[in-house]
Amino acid sequence: SGVSVGVGGPGGRVFGQGDGGGVSKMRGGGGGAAGAEPAKSFPAEIEEAANAYFQKIYTSQLSIDDSIRLLSKCKNSSNPQEKEIFACMIHNLFDEYRFFHKYPEKELEITGLLFGALIQHQLVSYFPLGIALRYVLEALRMPNTKMFKFGVLALRQFKSRLPEWPQYCSHIMQNEHIKQLCPEIIEYVQNAMRGGA
Repeated sequence: SGVSVGVGGPGGRVFGQGDGGGVSKMRGGGGGAAGAEPAKSFPAEIEEAANAYFQKIYTSQLSIDDSIRLLSKCKNSSNPQEKEIFACMIHNLFDEYRFFHKYPEKELEITGLLFGALIQHQLVSYFPLGIALRYVLEALRMPNTKMFKFGVLALRQFKSRLPEWPQYCSHIMQNEHIKQLCPEIIEYVQNAMRGGA
C-alpha cells in the first residue's frame, strides 16, 4: 500500500534523512532547530530502525499509546542499541520541528499527540524537556495556523503536568488569542496555577 505522504515528513522525506545523508547532513552541518542539541550522527542501522518505527506511527500501524510504550521500553532498555534508537527518534523528532508547518493535517495531528505524550510520560527531561516545552509554547503563539493546532494538541496531552511549571503557565496566559481561540486551554492553565490538574 505504501505511504502517501512521507514518513512523518512532507514530500516523502524520511525523518532525519532530508537528503539521504542522515541527521548531520540534514542539519546542514549543525544548524538544526533553534536551540536544539548539537548535530549528532547515528549509525545507519539505528537511523533505519528509528525510521521504521516512525513509518509505523505515521501509517497508524502503531497507536500513540503503543508508540509511547515502545519508546519507554527503548529508553529503559539494558540493550545499548535500543537506547540509541530511542535517542535517535527523539533527536529526529525535535530536528523536524522546523518542518512541522509543512506537514499535512493528519501527520501534524499525530505529531502533536506524540510530542505531548512524550512530555506527559516523562520520556524527555532536563534539556530536551525544556526544548519540547518551548516548541509547544512557540506553536501556541501562532494563532490561526496549523502550528497553533499542533500546540493545542500537544498541550492537551500533558495538561496534568502543568502545575509543575508555574512560570510556563504564566507564559501561556500572556497569549491573548488563546483566551478567544481555545478557552479550555486557559481553564487548564488557571487550574494548574491554583495547584490543581
